[in-house]
Amino acid sequence: MPVMNAVCNQYFIHIRKGQKPIPWNIYDSNPPVQFGLTDYFGKVFQAIEKSSAISGLVFYITWDEIDELPTYGDNVVVFVVGDEWYRIPKYFHKVRAVFKCLGTRPILGCNPIFQPSLLNLLTLIQFLRILIVCLPGLVRYQLHKLNSWFSGTGRVTPIYDIPLGYKNSKDLPIKPLETRLYDTYFSGSILHTTLPIWSLKRWLGTPKIIARKLMISSLKKLQAKNRNLHIELSITAGYHNRTNKEERSYCETMMDTKICVVPRGTSFETTRLFEGMKYGCVVVAEALPQRWYLDGAPIIQIKDWRDWEKVLERLLNNQQLMAEMHQKSLKWWQHKCSEAVVADYVVEKLDGSVKLRNKYRKLSPVSNLSISLTPP
Repeated sequence: MPVMNAVCNQYFIHIRKGQKPIPWNIYDSNPPVQFGLTDYFGKVFQAIEKSSAISGLVFYITWDEIDELPTYGDNVVVFVVGDEWYRIPKYFHKVRAVFKCLGTRPILGCNPIFQPSLLNLLTLIQFLRILIVCLPGLVRYQLHKLNSWFSGTGRVTPIYDIPLGYKNSKDLPIKPLETRLYDTYFSGSILHTTLPIWSLKRWLGTPKIIARKLMISSLKKLQAKNRNLHIELSITAGYHNRTNKEERSYCETMMDTKICVVPRGTSFETTRLFEGMKYGCVVVAEALPQRWYLDGAPIIQIKDWRDWEKVLERLLNNQQLMAEMHQKSLKWWQHKCSEAVVADYVVEKLDGSVKLRNKYRKLSPVSNLSISLTPP
């Protein structure tokens, strides 16, 4: 039976417009609906309740419903956690605040003019497509701000960036980096749906498909070239298809990994990024957006996975740097992305008079480390 705790606010999972919201006991380890991030945000909400700083609010958490909410008002707060189109909800002006994973502005993340390739061309096409979809919402939001300013009607509903967190990540004892079994590890999908024969994506690919194929090809070449490297690969059917047993195995293997590779998905920002930092891995990723919880993060950014061999060799040959990055990843998770910090961030934005326990903006940036490791 789920533990029932007294709460100061109400929490609902909202799937689609026209459907009734599902009441959510945030202390229930098995929520009525799971869409991958309920474990992380359940703990965020628990930390909000523990603070007792805000009360009387109605929280809706939704994957990507941006058209309609069951209710509106100054006591309504919405979390949009899975919208990969970077859209501003149409109801933003009817609620108190919007907290959004992945943000409201896409990034290109490459230079298709000076670095032409099929991957960069498809990335540009995807970027323009997303921009077309999200631009009307941005225009509506800016017009609403202008109208509020000229009419003197008051505040405009803020939209805040928040981290994706993890998908059912288990709390495991942190293993020292030098005792970990795997030099690097990847478990994930390349293509999680079957594309019809007439689809251009089937023949040309997508940025996610091409980037992940390049990364996996590079890892396989490394395995063939150097048998002393301990590389673990597991190609899965998709993000939502792992069983509880597979989730446990994934978490245990991640904790036993020194270097976590984070190829892009549909977006550059993925849960693997945060899972790697939570477990103290040295994280290697592609382009990253500017976010308060990512700016200056101890993440090595790589432009081309075909350069992965050089980056991996430089890392494995510098044990002191690896140990430093290990500690920095753990600290960054603790002070920037953990459930307690995100809860404090939410509380501060909803009630600016609250004094935060965590100084989530005070960590020194370490992004210069990534520049020295990225091959020219």
